[in-house]
Amino acid sequence: MFDILDTQLFPDECIVLDTGYELVYPIFKNGSSSLSKTYRPVRSDVITNAKCITVYVREPLDRFYSGVNTYLKNNPILDSNTVIELINRHLFLDRHFCPQFYWLVNLRRFTSAEYKILDMSQLSNTTTLHVNKSEAHTTSDYFESNDKIHFYLSMDKILYWDLMGETVSFNDIVYTLKIKWPDVYKEVIERSKTLCSVLD
Repeated sequence: MFDILDTQLFPDECIVLDTGYELVYPIFKNGSSSLSKTYRPVRSDVITNAKCITVYVREPLDRFYSGVNTYLKNNPILDSNTVIELINRHLFLDRHFCPQFYWLVNLRRFTSAEYKILDMSQLSNTTTLHVNKSEAHTTSDYFESNDKIHFYLSMDKILYWDLMGETVSFNDIVYTLKIKWPDVYKEVIERSKTLCSVLD
């Protein structure tokens, strides 16, 4: 952390939508365009005081590949081979394919609400609009053997495989990460705490 990517991956803004019966946090590549075109954002004080916010999550690798494809499509002037090489070396350069866990870290900066974690397959219960339909993953073969990607996407595996359908606090998510993926917890959470303590 502590570089220019921080402001892109952890922006000083948070958009939460009101469906009329629940608050929803739209995550890129998880139906965010469909949700944002259907519902209006709430005020910051509503986010701060929220008790529960619904979050739709997606199978981690599927979302990663889809996000990379979107990034390449949105930046046609970039050489795709160079971008793929940069991603393989530095992993998460954009919010379209950074871990969903990072999105929840950013949401936690604005509220202590619990998260109701649902599969994207249930998105049709919230909106019938379907924007940006998924395309074939043309880049998946370039990342299959990258162990670092699989390592860090473990943060999303706990959301998708362990906590699906549950309503949990952010601390519950971190604790589950610690139990299920202790090496990832140590690298991501403990290392961040150590780095931040230097600035105290």
